[in-house]
This record gives sequence, structure tokens and C-alpha cells, in this order.
Amino acid sequence: MMMNNPTMLSYIRREQSVLGNIVAAYSDQFAKALAGAPERPQRWLILAMASSQNAATTARLYMQKIAGIQVTVLATDQYLTYETADSDVDVIIPISLDGDDPTTLAALKKAHAASQAYTIAMTAKSDSELAGECDATCDLLTGKETIPYITLSFQAIVLSLMLLALRSAADRNLLTDLEANQELDDFSLLIENMNYTVQQANDFYRKFTIDFTNTPEFTAIGASVLTGTLAEMQTKFTEIMRVPSRGYTLAEFTHGGYLGAHEQHCQFYIELTTDPGVMAQLQAVKDYESRLTPHIYTISLTGEEPAVKDAQTLQLTAVEDQYKAPLLAIIPFQVLAWYVAKSKGINLNHPIFTDFQEQVAPK
Repeated sequence: MMMNNPTMLSYIRREQSVLGNIVAAYSDQFAKALAGAPERPQRWLILAMASSQNAATTARLYMQKIAGIQVTVLATDQYLTYETADSDVDVIIPISLDGDDPTTLAALKKAHAASQAYTIAMTAKSDSELAGECDATCDLLTGKETIPYITLSFQAIVLSLMLLALRSAADRNLLTDLEANQELDDFSLLIENMNYTVQQANDFYRKFTIDFTNTPEFTAIGASVLTGTLAEMQTKFTEIMRVPSRGYTLAEFTHGGYLGAHEQHCQFYIELTTDPGVMAQLQAVKDYESRLTPHIYTISLTGEEPAVKDAQTLQLTAVEDQYKAPLLAIIPFQVLAWYVAKSKGINLNHPIFTDFQEQVAPK
């Protein structure tokens, strides 16, 4: 779908419809992508950069759980320059939205030369050079996201990787048809709540506009199953609001991140239906930090009433499966990044440091 003068928010609002199309393509596109894959794959390698790497990290734990495979996610530049190629890899998935990134292409060639693994290009441009270099292509169905700060494409990558693993599990009879269809139904129900989640995040911003606009630093904290989501929060807030921002897993925060807290520090705690011990510790950390700063906010996907009715909890639709929860958990951060940037007077159509890439590129 073509849009006139699209914005970051325009693409966020398209997430529900596009991800619905991706689920609808499960029986066709994902079957074709895996048609020539090994019968018993054990090791998948995903090569990506920036937000695409955050998306792959977000999907990784679900992929491992549903398909019984080991998934490694590596930055393409790290892999190309420093990593030793693994000859035991069965499936390689390079991710590039435009499919023409030279580092991704070079990393793919290095990985394939060592393993001769089955290759699946994940891209928004099915006729790209990357697609031509791979055995199969998984089209993200997003079209070209014409703004530099991707949101829709991030979600499309997360869901496409999850469905690729689900299809692999079904093809290898690790799941019955009924079980696979139940997973698809779960995804569909979650996706149906995306527009509502955007509206909830919008309302949440409006309640706390002044606080969010004046905050000099943001931190998000959550369980390790949200590692990719937290990394993407850090990426988006830094790029778009242009203030110090950090996404910590609970373990990272308790092993050092807490030392950076201060009175003006804005912190977001993400609550999930997950290990009770993890959530108990998250609550203990939030209680402690509340003594240091009043700027404490909670994003909850548990369906439970907050222990403290402080009005600073954003209650989203409950998600039972912690591995799928990231698909909703990232949306408030995408929405807040957009609105807070606007309230700060940042014009995202006029990029800053426009000579940066030219100046730092290898000569």
C-alpha cells in the first residue's frame, strides 16, 4: 500500500494489517522458503545489522523453543571481520531490507563457503541481489519503508522468523496440524490487538507528556526473554529522541546498571507472565528505584492489576506466551519515541550529522 508523505507513525499504524498478511502467507510463502531445507536442521545462523539484528534477537528464543534448533544471531560486520565460520551450520538467513547491503552479501558468502548450508534471504525486495544469491527468499511483505527509523519492518522480521521456525517444526512433524494451527491462531489474536495497543500508548503519552518531554535519560528493564525488545528500545529512543537511553535485561541492571540511576531518570519496567522469581525480583528492583526517582513507569502484559495503583502503569492486552509477548511489548516504545520527539521539537524529516557516514567510512 502506497502512502502520501508517510511518517514513522504511519508505519506503526500499518503493523496490524501487514503482520496479518504475513500470517495469511504461512501456508504458501513459508512452505516455499523451506522447500529445499535440510530434513533435520539443527543449527541456524542469522546475519543482520542494527534494528534487524534486534528483531532477530527478539525472535530467537521462540524459534529455538518451537523448532528444537540452535539459533545464533550475529552482526554481519562482526561475523565478516572476526568470527570463525561454522561448518556445521544447516540454514543461513541473511537479513537486509533492500537486499543490496555489501557487508551482508560478503558475510553470506563467507558463511556459505564454510558450510554449504541452505540459504534464505529475508528482505523487503524479492528481486534484490541478496535474493539472487540465496536458495530461497522470504519476502517481508512490507514494501520499502521510506523513513530511516524502521518500525513496521522490525515487526515483520520478528514475525517472519517466528513463522519460519514454526513452519520448519510442522514440516518435520514436531507439531501436529492442530498444534501448528493453534500457534497461528495465537499470533492472529495478538496481532488483532496491535491497533488497540497503539491507541493505548498514545493515551499513555498524553497523560505524561510533560514528564516524558523533560526527561534527560530513559531506561527500560525486563526479563531476558525481552533482550531484543530492550535493545530495540535503546536503538529507537537514542535515534529518535536523541537523549541517553538504555535497555537492560533484569540481570544486566542488577549487576551494574542500577549504579547509573538518578533523580531525573525515567525508567520503564516490562511485566510478563514468566518465571515468578524473575517478576518478583523485577518488582523488588522497581520498589528500590522508586526511592531514587519518581519517574517510574510500568508496561504490563500480565492482565493483572498493578500492585500499586499509581496510574503510571500501562496495561496492555495479556499475553500468555512470554515468547510472543515482544510483538506487543515494543509498540509503546515505538509510539512514545515518535510523540516525545515531536514534543521536543525534533524534526525527523531533517536528519542531523549528515556527513557522519562519509567522514567515518573506511578510506
